[in-house]
Amino acid sequence: MYDVEIADSQNHVVLAAERIRDVVERTLADEQVAAARISVALIDNNAIHEINRQFLNHDDPTDVISFLLDSKYADGTADADSIGPQVTRRGRGKYIDGEVVISGEAAAQRAREFGWSSADETVLYLVHGLLHLAGYDDCSDNERRIMRSREREILAFWNLVPCYTESGGGPSSASRLKSSIQE
Repeated sequence: MYDVEIADSQNHVVLAAERIRDVVERTLADEQVAAARISVALIDNNAIHEINRQFLNHDDPTDVISFLLDSKYADGTADADSIGPQVTRRGRGKYIDGEVVISGEAAAQRAREFGWSSADETVLYLVHGLLHLAGYDDCSDNERRIMRSREREILAFWNLVPCYTESGGGPSSASRLKSSIQE
């Protein structure tokens, strides 16, 4: 149902492959994604900076980047841009092929800055990237509220509560996690 590949070339965050798989599988299942092939890469700031520059023309490091390689509905039709905010599960019935690239270094820096677990910060970035692959966006206030709501619902599986308002920024703009689970 869900094929998950994991590559970890950084040394800033320790996050077991089993936990990464669990986050991917629970997020996609809760989104009602029919099937997916997801690649998760944990890298450092220099590597994500280069990816951000090369593929998105942004000349700075970031915390998470997602790449949607393919998305189709169960009936084989191409992904539609016409889904509205009334849709509660934008991944419902989709087959998704995508990549989520996370800077473990950014997660460690931000988590340390706010006194939270770098592993939990990485989980936030992973959920955020997966929701982008499922069809969520955070470019407008309304869309951001919808995406933040889904993030909170999914993060609750692991007793994680993000520290941002619904209209506030996501991982790239000062969202933080509070965890009731200590590592």
